[in-house]
Amino acid sequence: MSRRGFFSGLRAIGSAADQLIRHAIVWLVQALVLTGLIGALTSDAVPSYTEAFIGIVLIAAMNTAVQPALIQMVVRFRFWLFPVITFLLNAAVFLLADALLPGWRINGVMQAGFLALSMTIVATFAGALLSISDDGAWRRFALGPLRARYERTDPISEPGFVFLEIDGLAEPVLREAMERGYAPHLRSWLDTGSHILSRWECDLSSQTSASQAGILLGTNRDVPAFRWYDKTLGRVVVSNRPRDAAMLESTLSSGAGLLANHGASRGNLFSGEAPDSLFTIATIFSPAPASMGAYFFFYANFYNLARTLALFLGDIIRELAASLWQILRNERPRVRRFGIYPLVRAATTSLLRELSTFTVAGDIMRGVPAVYTTYIAYDEVAHHSGIARGDTLRVLRDIDRDIGRLQRVATAAPRPYHLVVLSDHGQSQGATFRQRYGLTLGQLVSRLISGEIRVLEHISADEGWQSLRALLSDFMRDERASPVLERTFRRLREDEVTLDPDASPRKHPERVDVASDSPIVLASGNLGLISFPQWEHRATLEDIEHAYPDLVSGLARHPGISFVMIHSEGRGPVVIGPEGLRILNDDRVEGTDPLASFGPHVPDLLRRTDGFVNAPDILVNSMVDPETGEVAAFEELVGSHGGLGGTQTMPFLLHPAALPLHTEHPIGASALHDELMRWMACSRERHHA
Repeated sequence: MSRRGFFSGLRAIGSAADQLIRHAIVWLVQALVLTGLIGALTSDAVPSYTEAFIGIVLIAAMNTAVQPALIQMVVRFRFWLFPVITFLLNAAVFLLADALLPGWRINGVMQAGFLALSMTIVATFAGALLSISDDGAWRRFALGPLRARYERTDPISEPGFVFLEIDGLAEPVLREAMERGYAPHLRSWLDTGSHILSRWECDLSSQTSASQAGILLGTNRDVPAFRWYDKTLGRVVVSNRPRDAAMLESTLSSGAGLLANHGASRGNLFSGEAPDSLFTIATIFSPAPASMGAYFFFYANFYNLARTLALFLGDIIRELAASLWQILRNERPRVRRFGIYPLVRAATTSLLRELSTFTVAGDIMRGVPAVYTTYIAYDEVAHHSGIARGDTLRVLRDIDRDIGRLQRVATAAPRPYHLVVLSDHGQSQGATFRQRYGLTLGQLVSRLISGEIRVLEHISADEGWQSLRALLSDFMRDERASPVLERTFRRLREDEVTLDPDASPRKHPERVDVASDSPIVLASGNLGLISFPQWEHRATLEDIEHAYPDLVSGLARHPGISFVMIHSEGRGPVVIGPEGLRILNDDRVEGTDPLASFGPHVPDLLRRTDGFVNAPDILVNSMVDPETGEVAAFEELVGSHGGLGGTQTMPFLLHPAALPLHTEHPIGASALHDELMRWMACSRERHHA
């Protein structure tokens, strides 16, 4: 044996020993909990701690040896029988242990089933804390039933595509994460040369609705921000509000969607015209697809249910600990992370992530030609924790592990697959506008116009919460959903978003009832949008200066604002900064160019936005530190995106080396859409040649 082989063997033995020690710790914890539970449930014989530990090890062995095969048999039964039978199987393992071990006394199937569920939760929770890989259990209990379900799928020689989007992850941050060991699977693709990591440049605004519309539908025209006031509709449009997302997809669809050719959409904002769409916000009100059975199959699996519940609880504790640690270290910038946020975070980092991986694995096993899913967990946590802090990168590590699992699934799929990992935009970090200057953008506008203002900066449209709504709505639209659950969550499915804490959700809050002299201020990260309902047309610089003479100049001079863009009657779109302006039609600069520190494509992006039918009357971009790339979000977010500055406009594309880009750095989401469509077309042509 060579010296390298010898030391590799030693490392393998050491790793196995380390895993065995970690598993032993989990078994010790399970035995302690089991003893307490049996003592609480029965007044009869209670096993000693030693007997409980022996029982736990015996149950683990039986689960490993017997349960996967039994579950693969059970999966062939009718859907409603599957959860019943899997519950009985898990209970049977405990009843068998009860029969073999003299110190035990378990009273009936229900008690045995409760103990089985509790032990699975304890094992998953403790395993997560000890960083125990549960890949083996995941393959046996999650993938095993899927394999049995789709084992008769006919082989297909034409390659398919799996598009895995990591929401909000910038290319420089991904490279840093790889160097720090937080993305080992993705790093291995680069090390082996199978994939190439490229950067592309997203549009203005740099956020999910604009980017996903461009990537999935081929165009994002007239999407100026995440939320905007539409004068034609007379209301605020919010991209991830289900009815607004459906309206946008209907308007932008042209038959050239990325997934139009028998593709599948999983957990996205838009469906890409996929005929098969699950927990996708734009298709919440569409008929349930035939693949819904696999979706319910996830919940019916006893292991998946217990494991997800444990991960959910663990992530709540992880968030509470991380936020407390941030306070104790006085880490800044930071924002408030308590209240409902730990629950929303846990839903994105456990429930939605697990479902995305599970459903995509099922799509791969049944040979779907193109699948697109969004992992929103990184984006959600980066907003509140920071874009490259340890707490956030640990979430990225979980996503990386799931991508590694999907890679292994693809190797045994009925057709070959190209795996493409990408992001829709990045994020930029920094103290918020309010933290820096003691007031919000809306309050600043109110001071400058000396009048009443309706501020819609804090509209309730959290991406994680809306994705959870999509999940619950998908669950309810299936005919097998419980009528009790349907009634319980009916309001979640209704298109009701309260614009302020005092508004009644039954008064159609999306319609803005304001006086004629009340402007509307909205925020998308460090991009601000100011609209004036009193003018049915888009207000011009001349209109605004006549009505509010101090507003434009006051905004441009504020240290927290890098520039404002407004349309002039005589000069067209004008970008105004603290010491000069730039007329975009002829790129003429007067004084100091307010765009000098931005990229070369920014003038084109601003000209394009100015041409949107629903462009805001005034577009505001926050300050940008040219050395650090920090921005000042108009929302209370540490990491933000939506405007210009920093890494928010630097998404990545990790693509197979066999699929080169036509242009080195695609500019705009529509250009990226064209590249992806070209790959799929070329793949089909090569296959049929």
